[in-house]
Parts: sequence; C-alpha cells; structure tokens
Amino acid sequence: MKTWVLMYLLIWVVFFGMLVALFPVFSYNITVGIHGVIGVMIVIITFLIFRQTRVSQCPDRIKRITRSTFMFGVAAGVFGVALTVVPSSLLSGSVQDVVRFIHFSFSIVIITQASSSATAFDMWEEKEYLPASPAPPAAP
Repeated sequence: MKTWVLMYLLIWVVFFGMLVALFPVFSYNITVGIHGVIGVMIVIITFLIFRQTRVSQCPDRIKRITRSTFMFGVAAGVFGVALTVVPSSLLSGSVQDVVRFIHFSFSIVIITQASSSATAFDMWEEKEYLPASPAPPAAP
C-alpha cells in the first residue's frame, strides 16, 4: 500500500478508535476488544509508515515525525494495556483517570503527527515543496 494512503488511513483508524471508546454501543468487554484490535492496527500501521519512510528519499523531518508517531503508538498501546490488565482495585480512580487521559492524549498526538507527515509526504512526492518562482518586479 502506498505510504500516503497508510498515513491518511491512520488518521481515520485512530479517530474510529476514539469513537468506539467514547460512544460504546456494545457491552464493555466487546467494546474493549474492538478498541484493542484497533490499537493493534494503529501500532502496525505506524510501524509500516515508519519503515516505508525510512527507506524512502523523503526529507529527514518526515522520517523523524513518522518515527515519533510510531513511538507514540507504542506508548498509547502500553497505556491501553495497562488500563485493561491492571485490576482497578490496584489503581485509585484518580490514577486511572490520569492514565486514561494520557492514553487519549496520545491518540490526539498520533492524529496530529499523522496529518502533518501525510501532508508533508504528499507535498514531497508531488514536488510541491519547491520554492515558488520570484514575484515580478513592481511597476514604477
């Protein structure tokens, strides 16, 4: 799959994962399962994007953004697994809220980073990043 397609797909997958968590239509266990599958998809997609940009000739800035997006995807997964695996009796409500907030914040960061890298990569691929031609001289 083309890199830019994966980048834009990532934005929508993360957004869908947020909707599943915020507006559950199934039982808790089914919702957590769906959200977990989406989380695994996010980590896989971010890794594929990182790997494809790393071997491309795109600017280093895009490579750094995709690397950090992958790392945020892994971190979001770690926090998500912690929310699921660690019994709520071991964590106070406020600690769970902080972990949940961080997990949600990572999702926002992933969408932001993916949007930035998708636009930059698309512009690089289409050669739209070249400087504009100079403006004509002003008439006297």
